[in-house]
Amino acid sequence: MRVALKIAYDGRSFYGHQRQPDAPTVEGECLAALKAARILTDPQGAFFRSASRTDRGVSAVGNVIAFNTDLRGEGALGAFNDKARQVWAWAVAEVPEDFHPRHAVQRWYRYHVLDPVSLEALRVAAACFVGEHDFRWYTSDPPHGSWRIDRVDVAQGEGATLVDVRARSFRRGMVRRIVAALLGYASGDIPLEALRSSLRGEKHDFGMVPASPLTLMDVSYDEAFRTILKPKVLDEWREMERDLFLRRRLFEAIHAAADAPSAGAA
Repeated sequence: MRVALKIAYDGRSFYGHQRQPDAPTVEGECLAALKAARILTDPQGAFFRSASRTDRGVSAVGNVIAFNTDLRGEGALGAFNDKARQVWAWAVAEVPEDFHPRHAVQRWYRYHVLDPVSLEALRVAAACFVGEHDFRWYTSDPPHGSWRIDRVDVAQGEGATLVDVRARSFRRGMVRRIVAALLGYASGDIPLEALRSSLRGEKHDFGMVPASPLTLMDVSYDEAFRTILKPKVLDEWREMERDLFLRRRLFEAIHAAADAPSAGAA
């Protein structure tokens, strides 16, 4: 039987997703948990695969792993959560034998912008990126030909501006470079025509925003997932949410202190 799990994790706890011999990674922790729970013994034989190899510092709410096992879906999810550390499985699907999690219908990333910024300016810039364009200057792994972005939405959240980017797939660093370009326009440092010309293939480097405010929110498929949140998972999830909230508030306080006039200044 082939099983797919939706997993969540705080990316700051790992050195990226892909396995490394001497560093904790998301993939390494998933495989360790699956082996410890005796869900699988040979990752290659079990056709273990991941939907997205998130960069170091990037978190996830809905990344997906898939593997072959003798356990049914809910049993595999429970056994995984009993052994995994700092990774939580919360939904499961029993999928076809040829299911590969990289072949998704859509991926959804969210970036939290903590500094004050004009939502209207972000939306004007965001409209430039929707559709098929030449994204060669927005990734270290340029695609051959055009690339399609389905949606770029901007909204005000609690304590942050939310930039949601959706596409079937993304190249390395693409979302962080897109957000950097949006912020550059919103701050007045990048003219709108520079954004448009970059998407026609003209060379521009608008930089890249930090990784830690970026979260892979979901990876969607034609297959339906069942949501299963057990008390232990919920408790650990809430603890992670509290930690993220407190760190975000600390980050904002540090920024406010740095921007304030020095004590005793004339």
